[in-house]
Amino acid sequence: MCQLVGYIGDRPIAPLILEALELQEPYFAAHATGMGVIDSRGKVQIQKATGPVAVVKKTTKITKLKGNVGIGHSRYSALAREDPRYDIDAMCHPFTNDASDIAMMHNGGINNFREHWARLKPNHKFKSFNPEINWITDSEVAVHMIDEEVKKGAGFDEALRTIMPKLTGQVLLCLISEKEPDTIWLANRWQPCYIGVADDEVMWSSSKVGLELIKDELKKIYQPPKNSLIKLMRGQADVQILDPNYKVADLELNKRILKEGILSILGVADLDFHRLWYALDKTHWAKAYGITKEKWKTLRRDYGVSIVNPLIEVLDELIDEQKIGKRIDYRAEGCCMRTPRFMYNII
Repeated sequence: MCQLVGYIGDRPIAPLILEALELQEPYFAAHATGMGVIDSRGKVQIQKATGPVAVVKKTTKITKLKGNVGIGHSRYSALAREDPRYDIDAMCHPFTNDASDIAMMHNGGINNFREHWARLKPNHKFKSFNPEINWITDSEVAVHMIDEEVKKGAGFDEALRTIMPKLTGQVLLCLISEKEPDTIWLANRWQPCYIGVADDEVMWSSSKVGLELIKDELKKIYQPPKNSLIKLMRGQADVQILDPNYKVADLELNKRILKEGILSILGVADLDFHRLWYALDKTHWAKAYGITKEKWKTLRRDYGVSIVNPLIEVLDELIDEQKIGKRIDYRAEGCCMRTPRFMYNII
């Protein structure tokens, strides 16, 4: 589970995107940081490297990026967490097509990426490939699939509608391009997403806290519907149905049950956000949604259901109720010796 940001407007773009990522990265993320912008010449420019924001600011020229349209990505990978061979600079987002005129980032996991990789690799260069482990970042298949559709004459809306049903797992794709230099495209089944709209700017973020820096200027902050195709331009967000054949599960969260689960788990031991999430996945998520464990597994596996922001919101409520506390802890993960993680504890 990664944390993403996109912005269109006149503010200094690198500080805004990097701070928005830094606010989110202690949840799930911080194994790598990357940013792509459309510069004043209408060209895609990218800076990225392994490590949280604080590290990548020092190891790259990411703070020098300028433009009015930009996307930022803080990567989390279960593989990278345990093995630094899966946490190299080339595996960081955003990824580009062969011509480097499209920059795309992804949140989630593409379960069937190997079959797409096998088909695509004879005709495309996979920049995330690590020959030491014969592996790529699953996300990179999507940018080449989009590129192939665009080369056939499709617009980005049509391209995203074509490829999204072919990708299994948890999938949110976000792209910028030299072909549409004033636009950010989002295709999202169920991944975390907040949009903020102002008069002459627009911003989106995986978690609401990513909008914190400009929230007072935003006229509207909301979570778009699941299964959305979103076109962001200055001061506007056009939201349409992404895939008419995708069935959005009707889930209603019982916060009381989820809070009971959180308190019982933290009563045993302090946990960071992602370990708490997975503990609840085994014990309380299905119960909190009033469904069977088998149904919950199906929704996670086959429909890409991802429940991150509801957990953040319930944890924040428990903090406000002074039942739990939150702090930042640092630990070695992947290539970084000081990866920030939110830790939660009973007060």
